[in-house]
Amino acid sequence: MNGFTIMAESYRKAVDQNQISREEAEPKIRAYDFLGSCSGDDFYTLFDSSAFNEIAKSYMRLAVRELVEDGTLDEDQGTAVRNRFAFLFDEKQAKEVCEG
Repeated sequence: MNGFTIMAESYRKAVDQNQISREEAEPKIRAYDFLGSCSGDDFYTLFDSSAFNEIAKSYMRLAVRELVEDGTLDEDQGTAVRNRFAFLFDEKQAKEVCEG
C-alpha cells in the first residue's frame, strides 16, 4: 500500500463515518486510487502529457512575482526565469529533468 492508496482509504473511512459526503469524496477517491496504481514512469508520462502544465506554470509565475515584489529578483531576472521555464517545458521530458 502506498501513500495514494492510504489517502483513498482515508476518504472512504471518512465517508463511512459521515465526516464527509460521498459526493465530495468520490473525485478524490478516484484520483488517489488511480495515482496509487501508477508507476514512476507513469508519473513522467502524466506530466509530459501537459495535463499539469498550466498548474506548474501558475506556481512558477506566483513564485517569480513574489520574488520580484520582495526585491530578491528584478524584473529582467523574473522575465529570464519565466522564459527559461517555458523553454524547458518545450525542450525536455519530465524523466530527463528529474533524473538528469
